[in-house]
Amino acid sequence: MKQRYSWAGMCAFGLALALWAGPALADSVGASRAKVEMVNLSLPQAAARDCWARYSRASTQPRDTIEEVAFRVPCPEQMTPRFIETLQRALHARGHYAGPITGRADPATRAAVQDFQRAQGFNSPILTLETAQRLGLLPIEISHN
Repeated sequence: MKQRYSWAGMCAFGLALALWAGPALADSVGASRAKVEMVNLSLPQAAARDCWARYSRASTQPRDTIEEVAFRVPCPEQMTPRFIETLQRALHARGHYAGPITGRADPATRAAVQDFQRAQGFNSPILTLETAQRLGLLPIEISHN
């Protein structure tokens, strides 16, 4: 599949993820270095917009390998203070967040997201679309084949 990148889309999405992931990335991966890059993929279905993140983490085992994964994330326009408040409440209800409900993606919120996702088998502080759907924050897409 050929990928097309929109400069404006990549900039907006990259800024949103940088604000979301922020300095907690360094804390969340311990001694390893983390790099987050946003990718805006143009897919054949123009009706729905898909937003993606790519999460890279260098490890010290074995031989400084780099782990990299691309995954769908909520789009920047969805990451409003109200959405983040709802995220904080959902994580609190499941025992993963103990901080105040602020509507800001602060280090405690990112740590709670990572803790919840780690329990589901994905160790990243970046909220995935699947996690947002699992928490009931976004609708689950149903295929009508």
